[in-house]
Amino acid sequence: MATKLKPEQLEDESRYRLILKLSYHDIPGFVFRYLSRKNQVTYFFWLFSLFFLGLAIHPTIDFFSIHPGYQKIVLYAFYGLVVFPVLLIPFHEGIHALFFLLAGAKNIAVGANFRDMFFYVTAHRFPVRRKDFTRLALAPFVLISACLLLAAWLVPGYLSWSFYLTLFAHATMCAGDFAMLSFYRQYGDREIITYDDVEEKAAYFFLEEEA
Repeated sequence: MATKLKPEQLEDESRYRLILKLSYHDIPGFVFRYLSRKNQVTYFFWLFSLFFLGLAIHPTIDFFSIHPGYQKIVLYAFYGLVVFPVLLIPFHEGIHALFFLLAGAKNIAVGANFRDMFFYVTAHRFPVRRKDFTRLALAPFVLISACLLLAAWLVPGYLSWSFYLTLFAHATMCAGDFAMLSFYRQYGDREIITYDDVEEKAAYFFLEEEA
């Protein structure tokens, strides 16, 4: 559902308080800062990242003990840690875009910061409430992780191992999404509304004042 809010309405200081203006250039530092916080969101992220890493490590040990040659191991590790994650980028961002559309956004754009190696999807000056933002942030992690787990279970041999590696690599690609949710967590369950200004390359976050 759309918020039915316009960015101009968020300037009403009696109802909304600006709590963060985040420049896209500051996103890497923001991600490191909020992923280091101790809360339910970060515990979930690190727990599942380590779990996915464990799924990849176990067959790695088996492959190295059974096969003395390293060429095939290096090849399939390259698939899992580089090729497949790169191929997943448009799917990951496409899921974000789909959930923006489901929330009612129209002016959606995809961007990239190749210096800091991250991609993003924005809806220009489209306010999003906390519930919709949470769905938007978590959707790629949930959907793609489920597909990769199924693929790793269905395919045989080294390719299965590649998918387990990709599962871990994709979890790290979701770090920005979880950092955003970690930022939200510090305000408990209070309503937060956010929108992006593509021209400014900045995201605005407003806290709705309690009545």
